Amino acid sequence: MNRKSIHLTVLLVGALVLAGLFVVRAAAQDPGFSETFDDVQLSGWEHSPEVIVSEGVLRIAPANFAARLGSWQNFDLGLRLRYSGPGETHVNYRASDSGSYLLRLAEEEVALLKTAPDVEPEELARSEGPALVSGAWMDVRIVLEGDEHTISIDDSVLLTASDPAEPLPPGTIAFASHGERRTEVDDVTLEVLAGEPDPGPAARETVPPAATPTPVAGPTSWQAFWEDLTAARSETLAWENWVVNLVLAVITSFILSRVYVYWGAALSNRRRFAANFMLITVTTTFIILVVRSSVALSLGLVGALSIIRFRAAIKDPEELAYLFFAISLGIGLGDNQRLVTLAALLVVILLIGLSRLLRQTQADVNLHLSVAGRAPAKVELPRVMDVLAKHCSRLRLLRFDETPEVIEMSFVVEFRHVADLDRARADLQALAPDLEISFLDNKGVW
Repeated sequence: MNRKSIHLTVLLVGALVLAGLFVVRAAAQDPGFSETFDDVQLSGWEHSPEVIVSEGVLRIAPANFAARLGSWQNFDLGLRLRYSGPGETHVNYRASDSGSYLLRLAEEEVALLKTAPDVEPEELARSEGPALVSGAWMDVRIVLEGDEHTISIDDSVLLTASDPAEPLPPGTIAFASHGERRTEVDDVTLEVLAGEPDPGPAARETVPPAATPTPVAGPTSWQAFWEDLTAARSETLAWENWVVNLVLAVITSFILSRVYVYWGAALSNRRRFAANFMLITVTTTFIILVVRSSVALSLGLVGALSIIRFRAAIKDPEELAYLFFAISLGIGLGDNQRLVTLAALLVVILLIGLSRLLRQTQADVNLHLSVAGRAPAKVELPRVMDVLAKHCSRLRLLRFDETPEVIEMSFVVEFRHVADLDRARADLQALAPDLEISFLDNKGVW
């Protein structure tokens, strides 16, 4: 196996590894969590405008919602809850674009409903009577395992229900206030049950829509998966994620450089130019990791990156395209969008490889050749082309000029080996000893 085949094999293996990461990442589930609302920024939560943290308590104003980012299937959820004012408090769980289970806490009843888009809510269980006291803290516990639901308030089982026909897929947790009710939530703890293994902190997040208190898609639907890909993230990254993203920047930029060297068509020295991809990608990743939480610094980044376009000597549009993609890899990894970035790299590699295969029928040349003869050593064009055709793998005439005294011919040619070039030169000089021959390196003799 020659060197070029080895590199192409490495590229193929890299593409398969990226595809494997894509599949593994899509199958991830979230771990449990414990929230005491000490962080007024509500990191890890999506909420409407009139939701705040005050005195260590989550306060939800009327017609507002708060949702914990994540996706859970079987769990034991405990929380402290207090409400005031007429209306309803909703606790949504397994909430996704497929629907949600909704615990409705009204003034005179507690009910468990199953909701789905464009379908009337289905009541699974109901408990009537003044089970709740306005203005008093109560301990609410929801245990969901498979299709069995158990709802307890103040250590007393209030509702039990099952949904064996079509249980909803995994989804997020959300709280909402309706009517004129104000709801307060504290000490939320979710423990993942044995039916759903805890995968660790690398699990996927899903984002509920900000315009409505109905939370968003779970990870089993394509819409939810797409929302996860395109969701904006502004939380602070742990140092482990910094390291992982910087390592991925090195790996992806190396793969991109190999693709450019062996599949590019620019006339410049592609090996020297591709050596810059790693530094550009790693630098961009580092910059985005630093400025991702600052709007002011992010705006300054636009001017900083423009130096690549206006100060670098770009000789070919293809060079600019690869530079832009190297920067894009850095931006994606710097913003912790690993799945999108790796998927984009995989798609680009496949597209470039396909275009390379389709381009095989065109002349792929690596040298400019100029032949000139002066009277009486002039030679005819057909004789020159016959000699070159014996030694060149590809040959194309660019220019032909002839006067009574001088004849000039320009070609683009490809030689597979240096020995072929030397034999072509010797045969051309055999046509006429005074023939002027010039070779100009384009890509290098392979």
